[in-house]
Amino acid sequence: MSMLKIGMIGDYDSVMGFKAMGIDTYVVKEREKASELLRKIAREGYGIVFVVEDVAEKIMDVIEEVNRDTFCSVILVPSIRGSKGLAMSKISKNVEKAVGMDIFKT
Repeated sequence: MSMLKIGMIGDYDSVMGFKAMGIDTYVVKEREKASELLRKIAREGYGIVFVVEDVAEKIMDVIEEVNRDTFCSVILVPSIRGSKGLAMSKISKNVEKAVGMDIFKT
């Protein structure tokens, strides 16, 4: 059984901490390059790909496609500059779908 790879897509400053942990990192900002890259690495055996929110908001359609059509799980994370709320919103929607209610609502 081979181990699935873990990757990280985002701006240089945000991905460097992940590189230090041994995660494959990819620096991209443009929508087209990010879309192509995510599709490519999802097909290459990556089990998890973290995508910085700044990039993710440009390629949400591709993220949903990859999550739906491959074994790769795409997880949104805040950039080094802070959160835009996309990651928490996505987690909340997935949990609500799984358990039938928004457990994060206060």
